[in-house]
Amino acid sequence: MKDRTFTPRPAPPDDSPFPSLAGALDARLRAEAPDTFAGIVRGPDGAVEVYATVSDPALVAIVEGVHASTGRRIAVRVVPGMKNSLASLENLFARVRVEADEVRQRGVALVSYGVHIPANRVRLGVEGLTPEIAESLRREFGPDQVEVNEGGRFQPMSDRDAR
Repeated sequence: MKDRTFTPRPAPPDDSPFPSLAGALDARLRAEAPDTFAGIVRGPDGAVEVYATVSDPALVAIVEGVHASTGRRIAVRVVPGMKNSLASLENLFARVRVEADEVRQRGVALVSYGVHIPANRVRLGVEGLTPEIAESLRREFGPDQVEVNEGGRFQPMSDRDAR
């Protein structure tokens, strides 16, 4: 039988241009187009997708400039039509973080929350979610800015294995 001893090895270098291009775009767009910039994701084909609230010529020019400066080694697309800018979602996330204990004190088991760029919403995870709780949270935080889902608490592996 072959010895199956695990021997740690360093990970192969990642020469993908995605992280550096996405980072450069993120920094510039947050600073220069905060009202229209809605985030960056990797598209299904590996392209950089820059989400925007509208197709703004200034945003497109920034994207083109950064893309050109990195040698155009990866496709970049601007995807307009998002309802919320990333800045507005991050502001709402900060508000949820401040108000989370108050929400829990009202009996809502809010177990997770965070900005979800592809959904263009702040996702709220609630354990024991009911339609009434979901509607209440949408009214409180904005139906166009939050997505409320059933959420579960983190359970360490040893607790799950004990069952």
